[in-house]
Amino acid sequence: MEDYKAALMNMNKDLEFEPSDRKKMLSMPFLLAKRRELPEPRPGQKEWELFESLYGKRWDHYAGLKFDPEEKITEFNWEKHYPEALTRGMDTKSTAFKSLIKATNFFTYT
Repeated sequence: MEDYKAALMNMNKDLEFEPSDRKKMLSMPFLLAKRRELPEPRPGQKEWELFESLYGKRWDHYAGLKFDPEEKITEFNWEKHYPEALTRGMDTKSTAFKSLIKATNFFTYT
């Protein structure tokens, strides 16, 4: 934090921030820390121990696991999955084609 404050003060010499802007910049790391998405417990916190006691596994037990390794067919990569002869007579930009791609993902394994 001290490095950030020193860098901000050095920037202030060149840019001449208003006092209110400087205060906002100084508070930014704290505001960003509060607005972090998906807060997760850290080892040693009571939430970490609560999770471990409820589920029998550490919070980060599945951290490296890829839950859905299959590549899905989308409107951007359908050429890899459909042969050209099959789509030659279709309008691939239409909403009906996009609906077909969504239905293919829903009803089949890719």
